[in-house]
Amino acid sequence: MKKDEIFEQAIQQFETITGAGVKILDDRLTNNNNKADRLIELKTANQNARFWVEIKSEIREHNVPGLLKQINDIGDDWLLICQYIPKPVKQTLKDHGVNYLETAGNCFIQKDGIFFYINDKAVTAHRQPKEGKLWNQAGLKFLFGILTNPELLNVPYRQIAQETKVALGNIGPFIEELKQEGFLKDGIKSGQHFNFIEHKDALQKKWIELFNIILRPKLKEGRFRFADKKMQGDWQNIPADHFYWGAEPAGAILTGFLEPEVLTVYTKLPKMELIKELRLVPDKNGQVELMHIFWEDPKPDSDSNKNKTVPPLLAYAELITSLDSRNRETAERLKQQYLDSTL
Repeated sequence: MKKDEIFEQAIQQFETITGAGVKILDDRLTNNNNKADRLIELKTANQNARFWVEIKSEIREHNVPGLLKQINDIGDDWLLICQYIPKPVKQTLKDHGVNYLETAGNCFIQKDGIFFYINDKAVTAHRQPKEGKLWNQAGLKFLFGILTNPELLNVPYRQIAQETKVALGNIGPFIEELKQEGFLKDGIKSGQHFNFIEHKDALQKKWIELFNIILRPKLKEGRFRFADKKMQGDWQNIPADHFYWGAEPAGAILTGFLEPEVLTVYTKLPKMELIKELRLVPDKNGQVELMHIFWEDPKPDSDSNKNKTVPPLLAYAELITSLDSRNRETAERLKQQYLDSTL
C-alpha cells in the first residue's frame, strides 16, 4: 500500500472508533533535519495535540532500534502510522512510550492529557489474507451492486459484471465467497431456483465500514470551490445532468433535513469536463468534493429526487461515519426511509 492509502485508512478507522477528529496541518515537513510525512492535529472534546507523523507499511523487530533512535532525535511529538505492526513490536513501542496507530485502528497514543489504547481490532480485513477478494475494491463494488439491487444475483454473470463495473472473471468467485460467509441463501421463487441475500443488515454494516476505509479514498478526485460564489448557496438549482450529489447534499435532497456544508459530487464526466462545466477552482479547503463514479448509471427512478443523488446506501455510508451530529441524524433518517424497508 502507498503511504497516502495507509494514512487515510488508519485515520478513518481511528476517527470512527474513537469519535476524535484529525486535521492535517501540513504534508512532507522537516523537523530537526529529520523528515516527517505529515504534521497533524488530533482533536478530542476537551484537548488538542499535534504530532509529527511517520508512515510505514510494516515494522519488524529488527527495525525497532533504528526507529527508536530516529524518534528520540526528534522528540515526543511523534506518531507512527503503519498498515501492520506485530504484537511484540507493539509492546516494545508502548514500553518506550512511542505513539503508534494501525490501519485496523489499534493504537497507543498518549500526550498532553490525551490517552488512547486500543488493542483488540482484527487486521484481517485490512491485510486481505486467505479468505479471498470479496472485501477489496472490486469486491466492494460488486457488493454495492447487489445490495442496491438484489435481483442482480439472479441474472447472467455478464450482466452483473456490466452493472457493477467488475471484471467478468470475478463474479463467480465473489458469489462463492458470499455463500461461504453465510450471506447468500439458495431458495425457490415462482418455481425457479433463486439466490437471496441472507443477513442483509450485517452485510450492509460490513460494506459501509470497509467502503470508507478501502474504496472511498480511491475515488477522490480532489477538493474545489466554485468560481462563482453564489453557486454554493444555490447548489440545488445546478442541473445534475452529468453527476450525482453524494453525502451531505444527497442527504439534504432525500430527507429535507440537512443544510450541506460540503458538496460531494460523483461525476459521470471526465474530471476536467466537469470542472469546466461547474466552473470549479482547485482548493484543498474548498467546499466541493469531487468523486469518481464507480457504478453503472441507474435507470431513471419514479422518484425524481433519487435521479439527482447517489443511491441511498452510499449517502448513508458517507454520513453515518461523520463526526457531525446533524450528518449522523440525517443518516439515520435515510436508513429508516430507504434502507430498513429493503431488509
